[in-house]
Amino acid sequence: MQVTIKGTVYELKFNFKALFKTNKELSTIDENGNNMGDGATNLFTRLALGDSLAIADTIKVASNVGKVSDEDVFNAIDELTEDGTKLEEVLEELKEELKHSGFFVKSIQSQKKELEEALAMLKKKDESEQVSQQIMAVQRIVKLLNDNL
Repeated sequence: MQVTIKGTVYELKFNFKALFKTNKELSTIDENGNNMGDGATNLFTRLALGDSLAIADTIKVASNVGKVSDEDVFNAIDELTEDGTKLEEVLEELKEELKHSGFFVKSIQSQKKELEEALAMLKKKDESEQVSQQIMAVQRIVKLLNDNL
């Protein structure tokens, strides 16, 4: 997939560099300030959920454009999605690009396995409302990953 930013066409590449940037910039940060290394899974999940804001993040990590203003990214997204008329198509195409990247698939599958293990541990805990909510959230993410990978 290609995107035009300020008149220059950039190829979106879902290579190791993009995975590294994704996990560095889009991962969850735990309560101790540690990067959880789940950026690829977060991005994939957002695309699968139809989060149009994920397009901007995808362009920033996969285009190799360097520093670019938000306004330039927004303009590129308007052009790419034909002012939103092809939004669903672009989200689906980006999701498919991630699925075809060996780097991203490996990372997402590893994270999915960790989520499944965490889910099993959560289910063994005493059932409180907070634990029930965590179980439901993790189950939803695992199902989304299973349905879309």
